Amino acid sequence: MGSDGDRSVVRKDEGEVTSWPRGLAGYVPAGSPDQGPPSEEEDRLAQRIRLAARLIDLLRSSGREDPSWERELRAAERAYRERDRARARDVIERLIGVLGTAAGAPGASDPPTR
Repeated sequence: MGSDGDRSVVRKDEGEVTSWPRGLAGYVPAGSPDQGPPSEEEDRLAQRIRLAARLIDLLRSSGREDPSWERELRAAERAYRERDRARARDVIERLIGVLGTAAGAPGASDPPTR
């Protein structure tokens, strides 16, 4: 973008990328391997944990609540903090499946893609 707010031409069906695509559940950073591990904001597992928390809030706001959801979310967060990624991944993927089923999402119980 140049000065005074002039913009380059954007063709039909093309969007202008104005920032990094943060917060996407399937986002994989495309940097070089020597840049180190992705930040928590870019980490897929951290994104899945945030997604589960948002789904719980959404279900709660529509009158559906199950105390086991919160327990599972806390277990995944604890495993993630302790760097037990395999356990955190197992717990959070199972929880997202349960939450999707509770929300009535088609295919919610299908195994996750990696």
